Amino acid sequence: MEQQDPTPIVLDTSILLNFVKIGRVELLGQLSTSVVLLDQVLDEVRRPDQRKAVKNTVAAGTLDLQSVRNPVEVALFTELRAGGRLGAGECAVLAVALTRNWVAGLQDRRARTEGQRRCEDLVLYQTEDLVLTLIKASYLTIEEADGFLAEWAEKYRFRSRLTSFRDLIHNFG
Repeated sequence: MEQQDPTPIVLDTSILLNFVKIGRVELLGQLSTSVVLLDQVLDEVRRPDQRKAVKNTVAAGTLDLQSVRNPVEVALFTELRAGGRLGAGECAVLAVALTRNWVAGLQDRRARTEGQRRCEDLVLYQTEDLVLTLIKASYLTIEEADGFLAEWAEKYRFRSRLTSFRDLIHNFG
């Protein structure tokens, strides 16, 4: 198993829902760090069944529910929202990750670009990065992870550039 990174990961709605939709949100608790869910992200989870799954995961301690709270975060959130290009969840994730020097779990390309523009050292994860971490830590097999890719593409309109996690493991393993 690779060395644990204590830096928390703050997730956007897209990444969270990718795990919720396949019924595997509990996997986020297997990551080697705290996984933070912000109020603004929770507010974007509108389907009652998905919202219930997320709230149950918070209640189980898998996700750490927090808020954009300090004045610097609030000001950055407000500035990002005023731009009109990003949703509240992405703005909250960026405000917290940039202010607290945390990992930003962002799927949205515009949000990722904005984060890098504001801090070139910002660490960004996408859904695939989290799945790869779970494979490397032996919580998932490549076959299970590839099944996620297929299910996301077929049922949920989430298309990855990956065809198989085997390619990533082979190249970076």
